[in-house]
Amino acid sequence: MDSYAEQIVKKVDNGSDNLKRAACLIGSIVVGIIIIVISMKLRVAIIGAMLGVGAFYGGLYLGTNYDVEYEYLVVNGEIDIDKILAKKRRQKLITVRTGDFTDFGKYSDDIKSGDETVIWAVGTSADEPQTFYGDFEHPTYGKCRLLFSPNVKVLREIKMGLKPGLRNNVGELPPVEE
Repeated sequence: MDSYAEQIVKKVDNGSDNLKRAACLIGSIVVGIIIIVISMKLRVAIIGAMLGVGAFYGGLYLGTNYDVEYEYLVVNGEIDIDKILAKKRRQKLITVRTGDFTDFGKYSDDIKSGDETVIWAVGTSADEPQTFYGDFEHPTYGKCRLLFSPNVKVLREIKMGLKPGLRNNVGELPPVEE
């Protein structure tokens, strides 16, 4: 029987993201107006208007790149994490078998960090109470640490695929709410 769990985690906007989004919008308006004014001086107003409108939409498009969600998909002991931009574009972050984790548990500042590649797929910050980490060896990236914030259903599926020595690091899980 196949096991399956899925979760979408929305990255909470911080001040930096809102500032970047506003800079894209304001910059696109300014660039669009400058292009239209220059094209009117050069007597190619129609081309300038099209370029100005294109600059505005380009800024809107760039501004949507700061709307980020992460999708966790656990199927038969394999976790697949994708980054979704603006609810349109999808980028695969990592796929790893949960049995390949060399260490797993709740993340805290006490956990030693080395020279591993960190894959960040957390909704807000690593201080979130439900942030977990999983260390593993990847053929392309080498030593990796995955930081993510799974719900109980996803965590239960991950726990089933972990090595017996790592299952105790997860602890007791509350019943799944259907």
